[in-house]
Amino acid sequence: MSSERSKGRVRTVEEGLGRLSSRDAGSREEAVSALEELLVSGTPESREQTARALLEELGRPGTAVAEPLLFVLQRDWWPPQAGLTGLAVQSVLAVLARMDAESPALENAATVLTMVCRVDPPQLTALDGMFQHPSVAVRSAMARIVGRLGTAGASGLPRLLELLEDEEPVALSALESLAALAHLAPTLTAPRLLGQVRTSDGARLYLALVSLRGLLEELYLEDEPAPSLPDQESVLLRTLTAPEAPIRQEGATLLGFSGPLSPAAVAALREHLRDESPHVAARSAVALVRSGAPAAEALFLLKGQLGPAASRELQEAAVAALMDAGPDQLGRARGMLETVARDAVGLTREALFELLGQLP
Repeated sequence: MSSERSKGRVRTVEEGLGRLSSRDAGSREEAVSALEELLVSGTPESREQTARALLEELGRPGTAVAEPLLFVLQRDWWPPQAGLTGLAVQSVLAVLARMDAESPALENAATVLTMVCRVDPPQLTALDGMFQHPSVAVRSAMARIVGRLGTAGASGLPRLLELLEDEEPVALSALESLAALAHLAPTLTAPRLLGQVRTSDGARLYLALVSLRGLLEELYLEDEPAPSLPDQESVLLRTLTAPEAPIRQEGATLLGFSGPLSPAAVAALREHLRDESPHVAARSAVALVRSGAPAAEALFLLKGQLGPAASRELQEAAVAALMDAGPDQLGRARGMLETVARDAVGLTREALFELLGQLP
């Protein structure tokens, strides 16, 4: 046992901070556990003293324990004391300015700042200038914070849209946040998301599609009209040629939201009924059913995927595609669903009867 481990239980914040930089992994783990305990137990005054000590060490130039401190704070410092929110912002930003944009600790830093903004909303306004900070890590954290504040983050939506044109790590964080906030201003956000679909590829394209789908689904559930996007179909058709199956899957799903489809779109979706990915094939089939296009081939594919002889992967792909669609748009699938439900077993049977019960 190392000499540090033999010192016994950590009893003070100072001891805990000292052991966080130990070369002994066990000693570091004991320090983290002790600091977590000190942060949540004892009198309100002692908890605030512990939090202050952690934040002061976090903001100290040259600290070697920023990552474990951020971990402890994001997990156990709730609610942040009102008298410490300013110090927290100052300390976390100091760490972020030195942090690599790909560091796992970035997520913890963003979480701590989100917690601060939740208990002290004016801090978000005070952070406004950080959206243009030279550090990629700071801008990426700001993008994450806005999305996690819910409606309280609405004031940061214009800044979030600006970050869509930023470097990749920042733009990806902005897209993730837009998935939560886009419905607050659909006429503003939908065209910008479609613009990202039009010009992006890879992870950025995928997240843009997910955010756009989330927006349209939210509007559908709230029975609100979707914004007019005149070139939506042509932009989405491009995604069906992507090499990544998840992108094709999202593109096919979104085409189902596009209303009546052009002959070119119908032909593209029919082609993807034979996609190598069963999820893309199922989403293409459901999109054809929802759109009002001729759907015999699509229904035949779904019937095969849902049949008792189909693999679990095929059944799950079809069930997921059907459950994500609006029941009021699946009336043409009723006969097929009733047929396969009679022979289905297990979870597939349960899901099919649940879906049938929702059909108008």
